[in-house]
Order: sequence, then C-alpha cells, then structure tokens
Amino acid sequence: MNPTVRMSLIAAGAATVLAFVSASQTYLSMLDHGHSFVRMFTWQLGCWGLWALLAPWIVRVSGRLGIARLLALGVALTIVQGLIAAQLTVWLRPYTPVATYSYTQALQISWPFLVIVGPLVYSLLVVGGTALRAYERAKQLELRESQLEAEVTRAQLDALSLEIQPHFLFNTLNSIAALIRLNDSRGALSMLLGLSDLMRSTLDRSAGQLAPLAQEVALVKRYVDIQRARFGDRLDVAYRIDETCEWAPVPTFLLQPLVENAMRHGLAPGTRTCHLEIGASPHNGAELRLWVTDDGAGLPAGFDLAQHAGTGLRNTSSRINRLYGRAATLSVRPHDPAGTTVELTLPRAQTAAAAGEPA
Repeated sequence: MNPTVRMSLIAAGAATVLAFVSASQTYLSMLDHGHSFVRMFTWQLGCWGLWALLAPWIVRVSGRLGIARLLALGVALTIVQGLIAAQLTVWLRPYTPVATYSYTQALQISWPFLVIVGPLVYSLLVVGGTALRAYERAKQLELRESQLEAEVTRAQLDALSLEIQPHFLFNTLNSIAALIRLNDSRGALSMLLGLSDLMRSTLDRSAGQLAPLAQEVALVKRYVDIQRARFGDRLDVAYRIDETCEWAPVPTFLLQPLVENAMRHGLAPGTRTCHLEIGASPHNGAELRLWVTDDGAGLPAGFDLAQHAGTGLRNTSSRINRLYGRAATLSVRPHDPAGTTVELTLPRAQTAAAAGEPA
C-alpha cells in the first residue's frame, strides 16, 4: 500500500475515534439537555478532520523544513483550524436546543483548539514525520551499504574465478610442452584438442557464480581426459556421484583445482598408478558433501590449511567463505592408508542474492 494512503487511513481512523470519544463525553455529561449526538459527533469529526486531511502532508514535509518554517506553519495551520472549527459550530449547532452561537461566540469557545489541542496535534505530527524521515534515511543508507557490499563480494568472487582459469590453462600448457620435449607428438596433439574442447565448453558457460554439480563433473572429466593423454594408465579416476546431487548448485570451477592438486601430489615420480576418487553425496539432509581423494604422498608434517594452502585450495576456501559464510566447510586430512582427502560441505539451499545471481 502506498505510504501516503496508509497514513491517510490511519489519520482518518484516529480522527473518527477522537471525535466519537469527545462527542460521547459531552453528550453523556449533558444527557438531560436534549442535544443530538449525531450533531455533536459530526461537529467533532469536522474539527478533527482538518488535521486528518493534513497529516500525510505535514509528516512528509516536517523532515525537510527548518525549525523557523515549521513553527510558522504550525501557527498558521492552528489558526486556520480554529477558524474552521468556529464556522462548523455555527453551521452544525451542536448544542441545540440549549444554545446557538454566532461566529464571534464560536471563536471564543474554540480557543482550546487554538491554544492547546492544535499545537499538540501539530507537534505530534512533526515529531512523527521527523522520526519517519530519519528511519527512511537509515534504511536507504543500509540498503546502499548492502548493495555496495554485494558488489564488492561479486567483484572478489569474479576475480577468484578468473584467477583459477589461467592457473589451470598454464599448467595444461606446461604439460603439453613436456610431451613435446619428449617427442610425444600424438600425446601433445591429443592434449591440445582436449584443451580446445575444454576451453570452448568453459567459454560457453553462463557467467554466474554457481552451476549444477553435473556440469562441474563434466568439466572435470574433460580435464582428466586431457591428463590421461600425458599419464596414460598411471591415472585411475573413480567418480562416486550420487544421482540426487547432480543438479545441486555448486561454485563454478570448484572441483577442477582440487582434482589438479590431487594429481600433482598423487602422481609422484615413479611408475605406480595414481588412484583418485571424486565423490558427492547428501549430508545431514540439507547439505551437500563433496570430496576428492588421492593415494599419493600425503600431507607434510604440521600441515595447516590457512598457512600452507596453495593457489587452488586458497581460492576454493575464499570463494566458499564468501558465498556461504559459516554454512560451508573445507577440510584437508590424511587418507587411510595413504594420500590426502579434501572434503567440502555446502548448504543445498543457496540464495541467488548471496551468489550474485539473478533471482
């Protein structure tokens, strides 16, 4: 509802109640005088009605005018209201048949409105208008601050996302260069074609911060296929993705740096096969659990995520913290019997506003 309409309805309701109470008191105190309650109520409603009509306007301007102008306006409105009340007294004759008044006499009996009631009502409206104006300014500042925070967060998320893409690209190009140095032209060509397909699918994606998990897994599978061109049978990857989680929204490029990190530590110099597991499952009803496990060398002694994390883990931690706050967790722990497990828990319900997505 429009604020002006709402204020008008409130003022009309208050004027009606005050008119009824005032008329009732006068009528009951003079019950044996033969007055008409309808006349008294109509008269009182007319006296209070001016303030009801002006209330929305007074409230609106009171937060914008200076003290001198407010005082001058209050005096003018109080005088006008008194003059109107006197004229209504002449027209409606509320005390008939006991007494009727001329306009001069009516002005004399309307002095309480001029001296007490008018200034009191006007002061209340001015105070209410000033408070409302202050409240609206506070809300505007709060909204502006939240919008600025959202813009800063969105910019930071975009920067983190853009940092991941060249990081992945440079590492892949280094792998292609290594194959070329080994005179493995077939492997290098396979990686180039795979990289081209991966870059095309990446550029075709929407620019949002979230994507379905199935889309992220498809991206990881393309990345794994590229790496298989280099490592062949030395790379064994298992996907344990629960079907109920495939369309859960997750941050874009969430899994790829984790898988890249697992390969780097799992594919240690030597000939043994590196086993990776990429999984997703529901967790505690309202959460999504993701994990990437390798059977490589494991974590160094005294490993601390905050101090020793590389680019992939650091960016992942920053992004989920900005997207979900404390609702999401990331942990890095040893895997039994060997290797490392990186595990994330994310809330299944993610608001569009938090992610910088259109609603």
